[in-house]
Amino acid sequence: MTFLIVLVWGVIGLAVGMVTATELGPLFGFRHMEGSSAIIGVFTGAPLGLAAGAIFGFRRSRGYGDDAERRRRFLLASLGGIAALVVCGVVFEMIRTRDDITSGGGAMWLNAQIRLPPGTAAPDKDKKIVMELRSDKETRKSSPYSVPDWTVTDGRAQATASVEVYRATDQRTLAVTIGDGPTWLFRLKAPARPKTYSYEGDWQKPDGVEGAASGVGEGMEIKVTM
Repeated sequence: MTFLIVLVWGVIGLAVGMVTATELGPLFGFRHMEGSSAIIGVFTGAPLGLAAGAIFGFRRSRGYGDDAERRRRFLLASLGGIAALVVCGVVFEMIRTRDDITSGGGAMWLNAQIRLPPGTAAPDKDKKIVMELRSDKETRKSSPYSVPDWTVTDGRAQATASVEVYRATDQRTLAVTIGDGPTWLFRLKAPARPKTYSYEGDWQKPDGVEGAASGVGEGMEIKVTM
């Protein structure tokens, strides 16, 4: 019985030590990025927690003397605590990730094909396309370093830009700005959680414009894929 108690509390200590050291890592200069803080958690917090938990379990078990019944109840309570923590962890993760657009918690790319009004010349390369995804769950911008590759199709200048999407919602607005021009607003019709690269919208016109008088941008269109 003592061996089982030591084993159970060793595992508890290992988990607590590893998680604690991982979360405290950034305070000592170890970032969460690239697993740096997780490595600290594995190689410092985990062994320290394992030793502390095992020692605690051993002392508690020995403290019951010859009372096997109290030792058994303590073991069952410890196992019950582990089960409760596991359940709480699963529920917490379900709540925390319920808005993730992918089950793995990663991003999905929203690609927008942009075409200018007929007869409008393609902008110079130094005029960047900046897309800002606005929703009730997140606001994200496309990379400001991407150089637009304008082509002419059916007499209309076209280019493509992308922005990452992390949260699932059907209330998305895409703000598109070219250079120092006005910002065109498009209310997207994409589903909240499309399957990867399964959605292709139709060409749509702006629903609004910022930084210019009404009517500017007539003929401007985008087509979104996700």
